[in-house]
Amino acid sequence: MFTVVRTATTLSLDEHFIKHPAATFFVTAEGDGMVDHGIYAGDTLIVDRSLDAAKSSIVVVAIDGELTVRCSSEIDREDAIIWGVVRGSIRDLL
Repeated sequence: MFTVVRTATTLSLDEHFIKHPAATFFVTAEGDGMVDHGIYAGDTLIVDRSLDAAKSSIVVVAIDGELTVRCSSEIDREDAIIWGVVRGSIRDLL
């Protein structure tokens, strides 16, 4: 079995990931706490502040003044402030 790859002459990250430009920001993941969710140290996360987090959303959250990435269903602190929902990630394979 093999995978077919289709080439494209143009690719727009805006078209695929950035639905709300004024509310979108990027962060770089550190550590290995989200490996089970497919997020690795060094990944660039695309975060949208305009989206409401669903129960299974991956979010950037402030806990005790420090930003971290968590699954929204795992946040159990009332003082946690969700900064945005992760829409995608970019990984450098080199």
